[in-house]
Amino acid sequence: MTEALLRATSLERTYGGGAREFAALRDVSLTVAPGDWVAITGPSGCGKSTLLHLLGGLDRPDRGEVWLAGHRIDNRDESGRALLRRRHVGFVFQFLNLVPTMTVIGNVELPLVLQGVGRREARGRSLEILDELGVADAADAAPAELSGGQQQRVALARAVVHRPDVLLADEPTGALDSASAEVVLDLLRRRHGSGQSIVLVTHDHRIAAAADRVVTMLDGQIVDERDLASTAARPTYANLINLDG
Repeated sequence: MTEALLRATSLERTYGGGAREFAALRDVSLTVAPGDWVAITGPSGCGKSTLLHLLGGLDRPDRGEVWLAGHRIDNRDESGRALLRRRHVGFVFQFLNLVPTMTVIGNVELPLVLQGVGRREARGRSLEILDELGVADAADAAPAELSGGQQQRVALARAVVHRPDVLLADEPTGALDSASAEVVLDLLRRRHGSGQSIVLVTHDHRIAAAADRVVTMLDGQIVDERDLASTAARPTYANLINLDG
């Protein structure tokens, strides 16, 4: 049996206290095998982003366990979690988190620099992925000079350039027009075809329909899970239009 790349067990996460206490996650469990593509859908505020942050060690649950590449991460301090993230995870944040004082290519090179990759190789790999996403001509620009859609593609390039074990993405096509979203979807398909594990939060039914599994959340819980990879005929995104209510 293949060991899980990501495994979350009985996660609970509550914010606030007293009358303002809010249960973002309630007894959530999820397993991601190497090479899996999992799309997490559901209405705003249902806990999708909270789950993604716990899976990547950006936050810790109040209860439950999170295992990444054979290592338990929920019981580690921030520096211990950051080290595992650097080795195993690529993130695309909803608010992008590009470094405004660095150029586009400087942002993309950053994960490679942190891994000790040489400057020439880092530059070559970064330009290659920027070219795949159609933004190589903006390599020397500052992020603020780019459109929102271009910035989102740069954020995706930064997340995959170091070839992480798993890509965690929060609405990776949220700021894109349909043509740009198709470029991103093509890249995700190629990465998945080469064995990349992907877990992403999305309201984009094109993205959900391309995944192996679609997990639907509501009120902090997983309420539905559909295995698309094993179906004889993969549904189009139009067939999944009601997944997030």
